[in-house]
Amino acid sequence: MRKPIKAYLITDPLLYPKSPLEFRKFYQNILEKHHPQFASYRDKTMCFNLELLEVFLELNYAFNVVSLLNSNVNLALKLGFDGVHCNSTQLDGIQNSKKSFKYVFYSAHNINGIQEADKQGADGITISPIFKTPNKGTPLGIQFLKHISPKAYKAEIFALGGIVTGVEINALKQTQIQNFASIRYFLN
Repeated sequence: MRKPIKAYLITDPLLYPKSPLEFRKFYQNILEKHHPQFASYRDKTMCFNLELLEVFLELNYAFNVVSLLNSNVNLALKLGFDGVHCNSTQLDGIQNSKKSFKYVFYSAHNINGIQEADKQGADGITISPIFKTPNKGTPLGIQFLKHISPKAYKAEIFALGGIVTGVEINALKQTQIQNFASIRYFLN
């Protein structure tokens, strides 16, 4: 029997409210509606708003969601995150991060990236882009995913990129990949 698909929410500061009160209402609504198992606070500008991070951690704890911080190991340690999500330039940081965190995820963009991150001990690996998504180049596609056997890896594999509706989720069900990550899906 197929295991249920795990959901991994990734934030984008351009799409979320900036004030802590508005962020709390907005983010709590998302958690109540979608029930993701994992959530990553991602801000590529690295200008993290500590008040928003506190709300993020508090609500994830209340909803039993694993909290990851994207790319910033020191801040994740300082604030008590469950783990980090290493970007594609941080492959070498996986093993060190494993010493401090229960969960270490990695962003891969090809099969070699998946294999290397798995060898380094990543717990979760996003592979992207699967579907067409703004500014992310040519999508890998469902056929690419059909050639990946999750049983070949210790890490959990998450399809990422262009997953915005149930249509993409249903397409994923045609593959062995049992998990997905998204930014925009959770905003619908």
